[in-house]
Amino acid sequence: MDGPGRELTGLGHDLQLISELEVAPALREPGVFFTPGELARFAAAVSPLESLAGGFAAKEALFKALPPAQATWFWTEAELVHDPRGAPRFRAHGTLAAHLDAHRLRVDVSLSHSGGFVSAVVLVTARPPGGGTPLGTLIGFLSRAVGRVLQRNPAHTSGAPQ
Repeated sequence: MDGPGRELTGLGHDLQLISELEVAPALREPGVFFTPGELARFAAAVSPLESLAGGFAAKEALFKALPPAQATWFWTEAELVHDPRGAPRFRAHGTLAAHLDAHRLRVDVSLSHSGGFVSAVVLVTARPPGGGTPLGTLIGFLSRAVGRVLQRNPAHTSGAPQ
């Protein structure tokens, strides 16, 4: 999670048998479940079917992890990409991106491939108002420090520290 200023709001998991997707040609239609960019990355991978299964599991886990909302979004609004180190992450678009921004939500994803399966875990965390920013972090630190001082030095009935 992104430091102590974040709160866990959702956890999703999906386990996908890779071979099940051999008979799911609709998943390879651009714009239905995956973006054209995702499909291109899967096709270029060393194991295209395994990559497709990873993307499928990641999106399933994401939509399990997202807190309930009034908004409706589509599978293609959550695009699975990789950072410069190769770690998976989501790039949100459209209504989903607006929802994540409005509710100060961050999404983290982890994928694991083993024994013909792909496992995906997604964490959704929220930054509380005033928290997670440098000023919010400083205010939180000072508030905790003052609290510890007051616990060690209780006020005397006359109002002066003992």
